[in-house]
Amino acid sequence: MGKTRGEEYWVSRCIENALPRVSVSIHDDGTKSGMYDLDLLRDGSRFGACEITAAADRDLIELWNLVNGGEGFWTLDGVVGGWILTLAPSARVQVLKKRLPGVLSLLENQGIFDVSSCGRSPVMPILRDIGIVRASKVATGHAGRVYFTIELPFEKSGGFVPKDGDQLVIWFEGWINTPDQVHNIDKLLRSGAEEKHLFVILPGFSAAPFSATDVLMRPNGPLPIIAPTLPSGITHLWMMSTWDTGDVFFWSPERGWQRHEKVRGTLEALRDGHSPVG
Repeated sequence: MGKTRGEEYWVSRCIENALPRVSVSIHDDGTKSGMYDLDLLRDGSRFGACEITAAADRDLIELWNLVNGGEGFWTLDGVVGGWILTLAPSARVQVLKKRLPGVLSLLENQGIFDVSSCGRSPVMPILRDIGIVRASKVATGHAGRVYFTIELPFEKSGGFVPKDGDQLVIWFEGWINTPDQVHNIDKLLRSGAEEKHLFVILPGFSAAPFSATDVLMRPNGPLPIIAPTLPSGITHLWMMSTWDTGDVFFWSPERGWQRHEKVRGTLEALRDGHSPVG
């Protein structure tokens, strides 16, 4: 999942808001590969480097972009009404394109306008076969317009509400040591900066379970108690969700975990990349 300039700008503002007398500038100007993202400056001198990475579920984001890319909806011939469809993560776009017009026309002809996987409708097996778990007809002035959402797996959408943020740290320590994160760590290690900050963003379709994401989404979510075990050479850790609620969690070896206010009003810049951010 590639970063956008909007994302870098948002993170920069959050860091400046959290660290008095620190300014942040873009380091990765695209002139060569392997550049870390941000420089951290104090009194005009660089003291730190920061790399931004997103803990995203790539399969879910790919599906989201395929069905919601472009205009953000599909327009299907032969369908009278507007529809909101909830897809299973296993849904395949080519199957939907081939069979969806006929399936929605069938529902309309039978007068069925609200179908859920929890119900007993005889058409539910047909919908489930093409990856739809819920279908609702909505009022619209545009015939055949279809909007999509995706049903999150249970472990990512609900569960026990943690009393502290330790599950976030436990998840992070496993995730950061996966092969996909090696290049982000290497960028920071090559920076030569005294402080090497890793900034982890958890988007709406996150690779993390609910027990980890909840504390970043919840207003005044509890901070972790345990310190993170960072990759060798990495000195500081930031964590933040892309939801409107929640705070920025910051860990430093000097002061441990701290909570900082998430800068508001810049989330729309992150959404320019057409990714679901919650």
